[in-house]
Amino acid sequence: MGQSDQTSPESVIGGQKNAIEEGILRDQLADLRTGLFISMPISTVLSVLILVVELLFGNNLAAVIWFVAVNAINGARIALALTQQRGTRVPASNSGSTWYSNRLRLYEILALLSGFAWAFLAVLTDGYTSSQSSLHMIILAGISAGAVTYGSSRASVAINFIAPPLLITAGCLAAKGNFEDYVLAFAVLLFLAGLIRSSLVGQARFRETSSLKHEAKQSAVHDPLTGLLNRRGLEQAIEHMGRADGPSVAMLIDLDGFKAVNDTYGHKIGDDLLEGIARRLEEASPRGATLARVGGDEFVLLIPARMIACPLDELASTIIAAIAKQHPMVNSVQVGASIGIYLSENPELTEMLLRADVALYAAKRSGRNEFCFFNDDLDRELERRQCIERDLQAAIKSGSLCTWFQPIMRLDTNAIIGFEALLRWNHPLHGAISPPDIVTAARENGLLQLLTETVFLNCCAMIDGLIATGRQNIRVAMNLSPRELEAGNVDEMILNGLEARGLPTDMLEIEITEEAPVDHDRVGEKLGRLSDAGVFIVLDDFGTGFSTLASLKDGRIRKIKIDKGFVRDLATSVEDQALVKSVIDLGQALGREVMAEGVETDVDRRILQSLGCTVAQGFFFSNALPLKQALLLQAPQIADQHMSQAGYA
Repeated sequence: MGQSDQTSPESVIGGQKNAIEEGILRDQLADLRTGLFISMPISTVLSVLILVVELLFGNNLAAVIWFVAVNAINGARIALALTQQRGTRVPASNSGSTWYSNRLRLYEILALLSGFAWAFLAVLTDGYTSSQSSLHMIILAGISAGAVTYGSSRASVAINFIAPPLLITAGCLAAKGNFEDYVLAFAVLLFLAGLIRSSLVGQARFRETSSLKHEAKQSAVHDPLTGLLNRRGLEQAIEHMGRADGPSVAMLIDLDGFKAVNDTYGHKIGDDLLEGIARRLEEASPRGATLARVGGDEFVLLIPARMIACPLDELASTIIAAIAKQHPMVNSVQVGASIGIYLSENPELTEMLLRADVALYAAKRSGRNEFCFFNDDLDRELERRQCIERDLQAAIKSGSLCTWFQPIMRLDTNAIIGFEALLRWNHPLHGAISPPDIVTAARENGLLQLLTETVFLNCCAMIDGLIATGRQNIRVAMNLSPRELEAGNVDEMILNGLEARGLPTDMLEIEITEEAPVDHDRVGEKLGRLSDAGVFIVLDDFGTGFSTLASLKDGRIRKIKIDKGFVRDLATSVEDQALVKSVIDLGQALGREVMAEGVETDVDRRILQSLGCTVAQGFFFSNALPLKQALLLQAPQIADQHMSQAGYA
C-alpha cells in the first residue's frame, strides 16, 4: 500500500511534470543521436584533411596521434548513439529521468574530450604561428558552428565541444602580442559567445517544443479531473506490460450512490468527490499497480499478480472501505463501491474490462459495497450474452425474432380494448430470450433502431389487421425507451410511417419507461410531437422509475401503467393494496387512465376491480400471441392460470 495518508493533487501534478521532463530528456537524447550521424562523418573528413596537411609539413607523429585521438573519441560517440538506437530498455531499477540524464551526461563528457582533442591543434601549429594556422582556424570555426547546429537540443554538449579549442585559440592569438592578433582573438571570443548564446536559445526552443508535445500526450492519456490515466492511457500501460510481467488482475470499480451526490450537491462537489476518491484509491493500491478512470464514476485498477502482497478479497475489501469512509463534503449521502475482479493470463484491455464488467454487475446484484470474482458461471453468462449479441441481427432479418401481442382487458366487461407488442425470440441454443435481454443486446450492437423499426412495422401490421376487421376502437401499444427518443429520430420514423400507410395515430400507444439520466427537454420535445399528432402516451412501470410523481404533471401522459411488482402480491400484501389504491385514486383525480399489468390470478383481478382499476393485462387473461392468432381473439377464456410462459413477458 502507499506510504502517505493521502496522495495530494500536487503530487499528481508533480508526477505529470516528471513524465513531461522525462519525455524532454528522451527527445534530447534522440536529437543528439540523429545529429551525431551527420556531424561525425564531417568531423572525420575534416580530421583527414588536417592530417594530410600536417603530414605535408612534416608534423608526422603528432598529427597521427591527434588524428587517432579525435577519431577514437568520435567512434565512442557513435557507439553510444548506436546502443541508444537499438532501443535499450530503461532498467526497472532506475527512474526514466535518471537514466536519460546519465546517458546525456556521457554525451557531455565525450563532447568535452573531443573539444580538448581539437584544442590540440594549437600544439600542431605552434600556438597558431605556423603557415597552416589559417586553414586550421577556418576548419575549427566551421566544425564549431556545426556542433551548435547539430547539438542545439542540449546546449551543454555543444558548449563542451566548442569552448576548449576556441578559448585556447583566442589565448594563442592574444599571446602573439600585436594589434591584429588582439583583434582576431577578440573576434574568436565574440564568435564563441555567439555560439554559446545560439546553443542556449536553441535548447530553450527545443525544450519548449518538446514540452508542448508531451503536455499534449499527457492530456491525451490522462483524465483532466483526477490526473489518473484515462482509457487510452490504460491501453498504453497494458501494451508496455508484455508477457514477461505474467498474469495480471483487473479490478473494475464502480461507485454506488454517486448520482445522488450530483443531484443533491451539484457537479462541482461531485467533481471534488471524484478527485478525493482517486486519491484514496491511489493510497489503497499496491505498489506497481496502474490506476485509471475509464468512465464518469468508474475506475480500473490493474495489478501484475506478482505485485500483490495480500489476498485479492482483502484488497477489494480495503478499497471498498476506503471509498465508503465518510466524505466530509457530502455528509447526507453515503457513497460506496462495487468491484468486479478478473485474473488474466495475457493482459488485453477489452477482454479484461469485459469480464471484470460482468463480475461487477454480479456484485451489484448482491447489493452495495460488494465485490465479485469472474468465475465459470459468469463465463457461461458472458458466453450466452455474446452469443445473443452475435445472432441478434440475423434473427431480426430472418423473422425468428418476432413480435407477439398480448391483449389488454376491461375488467368489468372482459372486452379487449388493446394489445401490447412484446418481443419473442426462441434462440436455437439458449431457448427463450427475455425482451430485456434482447433490448440490451440490441443496444450493445447498435441494432436498437433496427429493432424498434421492426417492432413498429409489426404494430402497423396489427393496426391494419384491426381496421380490416372493423375494430378501430382497439389500440396497439409498443414499448419505447427514453434513450431511444433522446438519441435518434424515432418520433419522425413513427409519424412518417403511420402517414405513409394511412393509419390513424390514435390507434398507437407508446409505453415509455422513466430512466435517468436522459435529456428531459429533448425527450419531452419528441413526446410532444407524438402526443400532438394523436399518439397515446403511456407511463409504463409506474412506481419503479425516477421522479414518477413529477411525471404525472405532464399533460402528454394519458395513461398510467402500474408495474407488475405491485400486482403479484396483492392477495397477501396490505401495503401493496394501499399503494395500488393510492395510484388509482391519484390517476383518476388527475384525469389519467390507470391500468395494471402482471395479473396472473382471478384473485388479483377481483382485488384490482374492487380497488377501482378498470383496465388490466396479464397471463390470467391470455398469453402473448402471434399476430394472426391475436387478431382472431375476441374475449379470451379466463380459465388457465398456469401459463407456461408466465415469466417471459
